[in-house]
Order: sequence, then structure tokens, then C-alpha cells
Amino acid sequence: MLLFLIFFFLFLAINRSYAQKPIVFTTDHPYGKVNAEKVFTLAYGQPAFANFLDFARPERAFLITQNGSKLIQPLRKEIFDPWFNKPRIAFSLTVRPELKGDYPLCIETKNMIEPGDVVRKHFVKTVLHVGQELGWDRLCGFDVEIKPYTRPYGLLPGVVFWGRVLYQGEPISEGSITVERLRVKAFEKLPKLETEEINTPILRKTTLLREDGSFFVSFEEDGWWVVTFTIRRGVITYGNSDYPYELSTHLWVYVFPKKEEGSLKIQTKKKK
Repeated sequence: MLLFLIFFFLFLAINRSYAQKPIVFTTDHPYGKVNAEKVFTLAYGQPAFANFLDFARPERAFLITQNGSKLIQPLRKEIFDPWFNKPRIAFSLTVRPELKGDYPLCIETKNMIEPGDVVRKHFVKTVLHVGQELGWDRLCGFDVEIKPYTRPYGLLPGVVFWGRVLYQGEPISEGSITVERLRVKAFEKLPKLETEEINTPILRKTTLLREDGSFFVSFEEDGWWVVTFTIRRGVITYGNSDYPYELSTHLWVYVFPKKEEGSLKIQTKKKK
């Protein structure tokens, strides 16, 4: 176990692709009802490894409604980190939709210093669906944002998802998208090679952007998935030092389990 943990943290130290990121999920699915509360958990860590860390209160969180936008007050809560067997600081976001339609939930973090000696600001989005397909492609207005062209809910394993990355409203033609699933399994159950090393490429997929900023990805399993894009934006002073500055945008979607369909039996009567 000790050697396994040592390998895990050495891997994260040298591989920036598995940087920490905000994690958004519900206990079930992102569907709601009119005038009923829906609670989202906002945490921080490495979703592919179910490793949670303490999170700072976000700079702002708001819900895009059918009549504008509404600020949301994050409430502090605890989330259990299985790696260190201890509670971590997270937040709950409670929304109450008043009309049918789709509600983008938008979150912007403060600047954060992260592994690799980089300062990063995160933009996070997911969509709450309430009874009627209306407005799921609306933007939060982030500096860098993923615009979905495939409806970001009602998804099943194997679906092809189409999106586009925008920077200040314009498509980005270079860079790569990463895709991870929030895995809540114990680390002993992570996929491994014959050497007992974690088979990390299985845990995270990468795809290059097309010239028009678009991309296509798929989700093989059910559960919560995050699509991420990061762009370097020069240098920023943090504390008394200068650091590379990056903007990361994340779109969280939920994939429903695929249930086996029963065969349809058609009964016929033989004519006499």
C-alpha cells in the first residue's frame, strides 16, 4: 500500500495533465423540478482518482435562469477523502428553479497556486434540466468557456459529444481537451498494469481541437464526467513571486447507466 501511494504522488508531481480541478456533482442526476431544491456539491481534487483536497470559497457562483441570472451563496460542508482518510472542505450550492427549462450553473474560483508552480483560475459549468429542453447551450460569459453543441444531459454510455472552446467569445484553434470520469472507487480498484502500476491513460482521455475550436469526445461509462481545457495567459504576481498564469474551463456532464432493453414479443394468431 505504501509503495502504491508513493508511486501515485510521484506520478502526479511530474504529470501536470492530472492537475487538481473543481469537482461538481449531485447525489443522483442533474434533473430538477419546478420550485423544488436541488443541491450540487462543489469540491476540489483529482476526479480520476477520487482524491479530494481542501477548497477555497469560490469568487462567485450563479445560475442562469429563464429571466436572467441569480447569485448563489456557497455553504461550507465536508467531503471525505479516501486517500488520507480525513474530511476535506467543500461547498454545497442549492438552487430552486421557478420555471421549466435548462439552467446553466456557473462557478468562478479565485486565483489559486497549484502544483507545478503555476497560478490558475478555474471556470466551471454544468446544466440543470427542469422538465423542458430550453437554453442548454447558453454561455456563462467566462473568459474561456466550452460551448456544447450536443445537449449536455440525457446522455448514455458511448454517446459522441460535440463542443467548441471559446476564448473571449472567439473559437480557439490550438490546444487539447482532456476528459476524466469522477471515480469514487477505492484506489485498490483503479485499473493497473501487470507491474501493479496504475494504468493512467485509461483514466484520462485527450483529444486535439480542430481549427474551428470544435472537438468530439465520448463517455464510455455512466457517472459524472468533466471536459477540461486550459490556456496559458502570461505571468502573474502571486504573493511576492511571479508565476505562469493559466485559465482552465470545465464542463461537467452526467451519463446515465445503460439499461438492457427487454425484447418485444409480438403475438399473432394463425388464421384458420
